[in-house]
Amino acid sequence: MDIITHGLWANVVYRGVTTGKNIKPSKTKIWTVIFFGLIPDLLSFGPIFFWSIYEFLFRGMEIPFRGMHSQVSIPNYIFGTYNYTHSFIIFLAIFGIVWLIRKKPFWLMYGWGLHILIDIFSHAKEFFPTPFLFPISNFQVSGWSWHNPVFMAINYSLLVSVYLGLYLWHKWKNKRIIQKS
Repeated sequence: MDIITHGLWANVVYRGVTTGKNIKPSKTKIWTVIFFGLIPDLLSFGPIFFWSIYEFLFRGMEIPFRGMHSQVSIPNYIFGTYNYTHSFIIFLAIFGIVWLIRKKPFWLMYGWGLHILIDIFSHAKEFFPTPFLFPISNFQVSGWSWHNPVFMAINYSLLVSVYLGLYLWHKWKNKRIIQKS
């Protein structure tokens, strides 16, 4: 799935959980969850993306992976990085280390796990299948490719519906609180 959508879905889950528990979501926690939702792709594709922008802006060079639907133009190191950042095994190991250090779980990291879960089913085997069991197994699922226009339409429609629903629920709830006062 595209990187922005990962952040939006992580935010939706956080807001849904905090809404259900009547917790006012803090901006710091929201941005932390979004950051962890983005981190697998930021670590994998971020360096080449930002370098490409630099090359384009300051050297007038063409952006190398416009569309990026072919693995031919992607540097090899990205595939290695992708294996680590899109693995539940690695995620759980890091989550466990953070838990040991903090002496309690850092639940805001769930955005990373959610990113991997979404990618398992939104990446086809032909283009960056999600190595969610790396390094234990190379088993991968061939999902529905996220850059398919039908998939994108459904995904963005769901996001708009969920955000609109959350907005309307908060508006209704606040109206109810004001009327009780």
